[in-house]
Amino acid sequence: MIDRFSLSVPADKLSKHAQNLPLKGYTRSYNIHPLKKASIFISQGDKPQLVQGIWGLLPHFSKEMVNRGNLYNAYYEGVASKPSFRIPVRQRRCLIPADSYYVKHDNQWYRVMKRDRSVMLLAGLYDVVQLDSYQYLSFTMMTVPPNRDLALLKHHMPIAMCSSNESEWLNPKTPLNEVIAMLKCSDNYQWIHYPIKNTLEMDKYDAPDIHDEFMAERTLFDLV
Repeated sequence: MIDRFSLSVPADKLSKHAQNLPLKGYTRSYNIHPLKKASIFISQGDKPQLVQGIWGLLPHFSKEMVNRGNLYNAYYEGVASKPSFRIPVRQRRCLIPADSYYVKHDNQWYRVMKRDRSVMLLAGLYDVVQLDSYQYLSFTMMTVPPNRDLALLKHHMPIAMCSSNESEWLNPKTPLNEVIAMLKCSDNYQWIHYPIKNTLEMDKYDAPDIHDEFMAERTLFDLV
């Protein structure tokens, strides 16, 4: 499961992925976790629009505004038939901008990103709950089995959309069979990862040094 990611690039770098539209409300963060607000792109007319949503899907059929944040990932297999995802995957798809994500393996956190350190647009689903006059927008991140680059971390990976698929993913008119065909892992030899400090686990900690590589002290036993 993926329960942490970052989006720390300047707004002008992100705007290149939004047809240079104004990024109203854009905020940078090194530590985005479930139930935290984050920037996502949705389709508004024929152009992408940046909006703010809560990470952790609250389905539209929810009767109360109670989000426990447990629907922060949507595994690709069977997504079209699961009650919480079957309408969003058909009509309410989003792109989640990120410059890296984090996974924990053998009690050690790792930062995972593209080898060229480019901004990724990750496949996601969103939904809106309407209660009285208030709209609550939330989203989930799609995941698939890892490619060869990340297999040793033993975690699912997000789906980084290629530029040729971005508009079709956002378009609510794209047929479901074409949507499902986009749910696949990235090609090999594009991803890197390195260890980072466990300060990431503090939800309120949000600083650039989260991205610093963690070099564990070596002992005589490590050299044997």
